[in-house]
Amino acid sequence: MFWFVLVLFLLAALAAASFFQHMAAAFLVLLSVPVLVLLHALFGTFYAVFALAAIAIFAALIQTITSSLALLREANATPVRPRRPTQNHPSTGRTNRSRIAA
Repeated sequence: MFWFVLVLFLLAALAAASFFQHMAAAFLVLLSVPVLVLLHALFGTFYAVFALAAIAIFAALIQTITSSLALLREANATPVRPRRPTQNHPSTGRTNRSRIAA
C-alpha cells in the first residue's frame, strides 16, 4: 500500500509540475513540501530547513550548468547556408566568375 501511495503522489506531483515552464524545478518544489514535513518531524526545524536549502541550491546549480551548456552549444554551432548553383552564360560557355580572374 505504501508503494502505491508513493507512486500516486509522484504522478500527481509530475502532473502538477507539467503546468510550469521549468518542470524539473517545479517538481522539486512540489516534492519538497512533504519532505520538509518529514524532516521536521525526524530531525527538527534547523536541520530540515538546512537540508531543503542544500537541495534547492544543488538543483539551481544543475539548472544553471545545463542552460549555460545549451547556450555554448548554440553559440558554437555553425550556421548552415544553402549553396547557390552557379549559372553558366549560354553565349560564352564559361562559368559566372569575375573578369579579373578570367
